[in-house]
Amino acid sequence: MRFAPLLCLWSLIGYMAMPWLCRHTRTRLRIGKEDGSRLQERFGQPTQPRPPLNAPLLWLHAASVGESRAALPVIDALLKLQPTLTILVTTATLTGGQVITAHAPPYKGRLLHQFIPYDAPHLLSRFLTHWRPDGLVLIESELWPGLLCLCRRQHIPVMLLNGRLSARSARRWRLAAPLLRYLLRPCRWIMPRSHADERAFAQLGITSLLPPADLKEDAPPLSFDSTEAAHIRQQLGDRPLFVAASTHQGEEDLIVAAVQEARQQRPNLLTVIIPRHPERGAALATHFKAPRRSQNTIPHHNESLWIIDTLGEVGLFLHLAERVFIGHSLCPPGGGHNPLESLRFHRPTACGPYMQNWQDICATYATFLHRLEGQEALTQWLIKPVIPAPPPLKRTHISHDISCLILTTILSHKEK
Repeated sequence: MRFAPLLCLWSLIGYMAMPWLCRHTRTRLRIGKEDGSRLQERFGQPTQPRPPLNAPLLWLHAASVGESRAALPVIDALLKLQPTLTILVTTATLTGGQVITAHAPPYKGRLLHQFIPYDAPHLLSRFLTHWRPDGLVLIESELWPGLLCLCRRQHIPVMLLNGRLSARSARRWRLAAPLLRYLLRPCRWIMPRSHADERAFAQLGITSLLPPADLKEDAPPLSFDSTEAAHIRQQLGDRPLFVAASTHQGEEDLIVAAVQEARQQRPNLLTVIIPRHPERGAALATHFKAPRRSQNTIPHHNESLWIIDTLGEVGLFLHLAERVFIGHSLCPPGGGHNPLESLRFHRPTACGPYMQNWQDICATYATFLHRLEGQEALTQWLIKPVIPAPPPLKRTHISHDISCLILTTILSHKEK
């Protein structure tokens, strides 16, 4: 397979897809998934100037909120190790971008954020011409053909952190293993997330593999406003909070039904639902006739449900929680979300049966993570009066080691 034909084909597809991409963007804007003041970024037109060319610029792409949070320790280590470095982080979601912009102020312009352009070569070329990155770090499974082909053509070294191949993706890639190997040629190295991911990459013929490690095990607790936490606690009094974090459509009905049963024995229990996608907050509030955090409302003493549809407040409510349920795990197909975020706050934590995206983490922390098979099990777990909290989790400090390797890779490339 030659390089030019693949890039030409993908370029043709990109041009043909432009009318659909414009409609798709307008739809996302209408439902609250795009920032109307920054739509041009999705089409490769930057909204910030590039730092001076004589200083290194690292491009890091983290698709959404989970990847963005996982990248923060690496970002911190990189900016500490290399004082002249600027990091440009791209995300595909508003929530991911919010994580980065909230983290940026202390670095005084050395940590920038843009939304990732669509994977059409003519759009990405605009982006690369402006930013001229000295290297690209991808988080998890963002393997886009246009992006990787252009990085290869422009000799931009690519590094993949937390490399992940689900069982489903691995089965699909087996049908096109030569294509995957070709796309990953610009990757100097890949750090798989787990031993299972390492085996999946190796079985597809990928050889540039580092020992597996999961960045999410090295993340600090989510930040929160302690003054706001005290204010909320004062308003709620001694009501215990059950937090259902990162829920998806279909789960909330089961969770609320389980809570209604549990409240027969714990009538003072207040359930906090934090949907993974905050734009669903209005629909959930209407459906359950519940107050919304974005409307600056606090539940009355006779209300049992609170919808948290604001950005960046997961840490606040994990801090306030008596116990936590991890969403995207109660209904099939599920897959789960990061249970370490709750465990780091030493909160009793439960999840449903569908946590297949977190098998290694669930196995490692099985002693502290309660696996519940359904609605009735959730009710019984909520009724239990005392649940031992997990002990403090140790950080792996892999972020420092991997940051040194990233700097070596991009600085040696810049000197050539």
